[in-house]
Amino acid sequence: MQKLMGVILAAGKGIRMRSALPKMAHLLCGKPLIYYPQEILRRTGIKEIVVVVGYKKELLFPHLKGSHIVVQKRLSGTGKALLAVEPYLNNFRGTLLVISGDVPLVRPGTLKKLINYHREESAFATVLTAELKNPVGYGRILRNAKGEIVKICEEIDLEKSGLGKAEVNSGIYCFESPAIFKYLKKIRLHPRKQEYFLTDIIEFLSKKGEKISSFLTKDNQEILGINSREDLSRAERIMQMRIMCELMQKGVTIVDPENTYIEEGVRIGRDTIIFPFTVIESDVFIGENCRIGPFCHLREKSVIEDNVELGNFVELVRSRVGEFTRAKHLTYLGDTTVGREVNIGAGTVVANFDGKRKNKTVIQEKAFIGSGTILIAPVKIGRGAITGAGTVVLKNRDVPPGRTVVGVPARLLAKE
Repeated sequence: MQKLMGVILAAGKGIRMRSALPKMAHLLCGKPLIYYPQEILRRTGIKEIVVVVGYKKELLFPHLKGSHIVVQKRLSGTGKALLAVEPYLNNFRGTLLVISGDVPLVRPGTLKKLINYHREESAFATVLTAELKNPVGYGRILRNAKGEIVKICEEIDLEKSGLGKAEVNSGIYCFESPAIFKYLKKIRLHPRKQEYFLTDIIEFLSKKGEKISSFLTKDNQEILGINSREDLSRAERIMQMRIMCELMQKGVTIVDPENTYIEEGVRIGRDTIIFPFTVIESDVFIGENCRIGPFCHLREKSVIEDNVELGNFVELVRSRVGEFTRAKHLTYLGDTTVGREVNIGAGTVVANFDGKRKNKTVIQEKAFIGSGTILIAPVKIGRGAITGAGTVVLKNRDVPPGRTVVGVPARLLAKE
């Protein structure tokens, strides 16, 4: 079986983002851009992944777990970025799938087809291309009379060359290693940009008689590159619809996808209904047969078990809600664990932050939290306990199981 390795080029500044952050640290559906090429390559079946970083690399390191890191010390273009990988590869013999870090929408299925085609053609290099009606911002594919690729013309050179082809370069390639590196060492500095463009390798390979193939994707959205805030916004819309379509195909009802926001990494069980104007952030889990929203905000690391109802203007963060619990109006639960069959009345607030740290609250099963209750963490509400409307339960003043508290501050009612 032929060996395969993935290389992600993610060293650039992203000047057109107009940001203090490196481009690859910007968020798309709740995850930094650098997350997507790694995830795509893994879903393609590639186990060995090398990521080339450079500008403000320390901001990307936390998101590169499981990948090998190569630092491009001098940012001199994509050609030199790929060349920086050579010492790490230790004469790796096989196919390199090289992907630009800022192309987050390409599908694993497309990359699998690209790899298979590259091998079937016994090509030295294969380029993933697309046909665009408006190819502004993309390098164009130039072919000879036989239809063979002889060059990728960067847009900066189009005025000089007069090219305006609709077939464009995606920034995704298959190359044969280690031979590609001997050619990379010979590409020249671009006179206007003062960079070494990886795209120049195609013309060089053509002149050397190496076989160059191309694979055309029919879904133009797959090659959308992120170079500006406008590009990021377009990708966000596309990714959002993909996420929601995938959830609906698994049995989730999303009443109004255009007015719902669900980030990457959210898991939702079947027969759950998501009502409009709901925001669900990354890494939230929702069980089966739940009703969420409208105007609900579920933040990171929240877990919602089966048969839960969370309604209008309910916000959770780092909280767990047990089965058959209801919180239907105007509620904030932060760092809270809620048991089964709990009723949380309208206007309930868990005050989890004391100015220095986030504190935990526990509401045990079958408790009844009255409207307007404030729970000052850390605190525990026992099994079957009741808080009266407007009660303020002070920190460390746990409510015993089965007891009722009322007032400001909360005081125990006498047992009947």
